Amino acid sequence: MARRVLKSEDGTIMSDHATLIRGRIMNSAKELLAKEGYSKTTIRKIVEHSGVLTGSIYYFFKNKEDIFRAILLELVRDCINKINKNCCDESPLFKYAAVCQVELKVLADYRIVRETYLEGYNSTIIFEGMVAQFVEMARGLFDDTEYECSDEGYYQNTLMVKGAMHACLSEMFFRREVDSARTRESLLRLALGVFGAKEAEINGIVEKIRSMNDTWERIGKEMVEHPLVK
Repeated sequence: MARRVLKSEDGTIMSDHATLIRGRIMNSAKELLAKEGYSKTTIRKIVEHSGVLTGSIYYFFKNKEDIFRAILLELVRDCINKINKNCCDESPLFKYAAVCQVELKVLADYRIVRETYLEGYNSTIIFEGMVAQFVEMARGLFDDTEYECSDEGYYQNTLMVKGAMHACLSEMFFRREVDSARTRESLLRLALGVFGAKEAEINGIVEKIRSMNDTWERIGKEMVEHPLVK
């Protein structure tokens, strides 16, 4: 598989060495986030864990929030690739729902990830980046299909879906007893519905998503435990 070409903020293509250093920073930060959570993961700890100097970290990233944003966006790309590999014959609607389901599964299964993601969803900068990434995912899946939207349509639909995802995440911290599985299924139905899926399609996709729980669990485990950048 061809190596993905990375660019800096000004659009300059990164050298292999720069790409390697950036990857080391992100892998170290991801490992720390998975073990200690967002609040306890500091730039100093990333320096100690990665062996990369502080100045080099700030060359690639503005701050810890920027590192976290980059990690989340890379995780979305990784998830899409894994869904495409495991569900190559499925419809674009199914793949879109599957990405949402994997995110929900990871949040439900990993407390520290759940707490870390909450920080991300509560950050305007990170949340805006997540919305933008999901817009691109939707465009890649739905362009030239009957579910294609205008740019504004993709944005509005994605904002609604990610807002609902934030609500599902927040509910996991509620003190009252809730049926979180039912809430997560409602999110999938919403995500499919905003892109124009008909009720029969939604029912079929949700049923198949439910039957493939082992697949989503495996993909989620790989995303949490494996290095982000090889």
